[in-house]
Amino acid sequence: MKKMKQLGLWKIKICSFLKYAGILCSCIMIGVLLLLAVYMLPVKSMKANVARSSEIFNYEGIYPQMVSGYKYMQLDNYTDSIMLGAAIYDGPEGTIDKTVNNYHPDSEQLSPELALTNYANEVSAYEYFQMPYGRYWHGYLVPLKLLLLFFDYSDIRVLNFFMQSFLLFMIIRQLYRIRMEQYVPAFLIMIFVLNPLTAALSLQFSSVYYIVLFSTIWFLHLVERRMTAESTINYLFFAVGILTAYFDFLTYPLVPLGILIVLYLILIGENIKATGIKPLLQKGFLWGAGYGGMWSGKWLAGSILTKHNLFADALNQIFLRTSAGFYDGSDGYSRLDALWRNIGVLLKWPFLIAFLLVGGTFLICFLREHTIHIIRQNAAIILFLAATALLPVVWILITAGHAYGHYWFTYKELAISCFAVVSLGTYLINPGRDEKHDLHE
Repeated sequence: MKKMKQLGLWKIKICSFLKYAGILCSCIMIGVLLLLAVYMLPVKSMKANVARSSEIFNYEGIYPQMVSGYKYMQLDNYTDSIMLGAAIYDGPEGTIDKTVNNYHPDSEQLSPELALTNYANEVSAYEYFQMPYGRYWHGYLVPLKLLLLFFDYSDIRVLNFFMQSFLLFMIIRQLYRIRMEQYVPAFLIMIFVLNPLTAALSLQFSSVYYIVLFSTIWFLHLVERRMTAESTINYLFFAVGILTAYFDFLTYPLVPLGILIVLYLILIGENIKATGIKPLLQKGFLWGAGYGGMWSGKWLAGSILTKHNLFADALNQIFLRTSAGFYDGSDGYSRLDALWRNIGVLLKWPFLIAFLLVGGTFLICFLREHTIHIIRQNAAIILFLAATALLPVVWILITAGHAYGHYWFTYKELAISCFAVVSLGTYLINPGRDEKHDLHE
């Protein structure tokens, strides 16, 4: 009887594995087909719209700061020029080659943003060459190419602002609908750390920001509809990992995972004592499997389609991004230096004052209750939310090479810490309000 039961469990696990593997393979094929489709579109009107945007790059430069001295307010026109260049590139290569290698125009005589604008305006005074960037999916090209058929860079920035503001409004509305309005401040603090202004104005920051907003809406919709079986939530984590790998240009990919974990922990509340850490680890693993599986799927698909080894370049870059040492002539840095550099973005008086006000408010409210009793009663969720708050620290330490050089946007991973800590404070002040949201009802 025991053997029969074990055999049944193994069958369920194998069936589940095959389902996830099937979803991943389907997503890889769909991802390739979507890119193939947009690469077949004519780029004439796209180039014209980018050419109309030349004044923006000429005026703003590569890394404009909306408030001087604040890396928090810095845009990434450098990467945006690469993204727009990939969208309008019209070299002689075949469609499959372009889909895999995602070329953008470059020039030894010009900086990236000037190479883009001169290429778009068809200025023949400079020599251009193709620059491949095949180790990422560049899934953002699917909506970007479609938008560039009708809109220029300025239009897209404004559309971003409208769309992202609307989605944020929808999330706040959903939190009120499911009577979780007490977590609106925690969510808004997380949004402010991500900086919605730079997310609207930089294509580079938009991709993950949209995933954050859509995945939150998706999760809260499941809660509202009581479609919160563990299997359903597991598929959500897996899907979000896949979407992050497809659309992100390696900015702050951990944020969608961290936010979903915090929401999940809040909603299961005291049941975390009964379920333990296994479901949480399972969801983190599924997100990682979706993210890593989808990302490596680009290397596999590209290697098959072009008969070139994309794995070598990708693995070499992974080694560089996760190594500490030297960056652009620096005297050398450690993993702790990379962490401190990221934290330093938020070490400005406005942030410190805000943190003190929020922390003081929670402390006053918390001390009104029976402190020791609350801590004992909620020890499990305190432990798990505290561990979630440390996720960005671990990520930055692991990806030190990337985090040190790009600290002015990789710091955004710390939004997870802010959301986790403020949500924990909100939960502890009045934990009874969350019992009705039990995911296992």
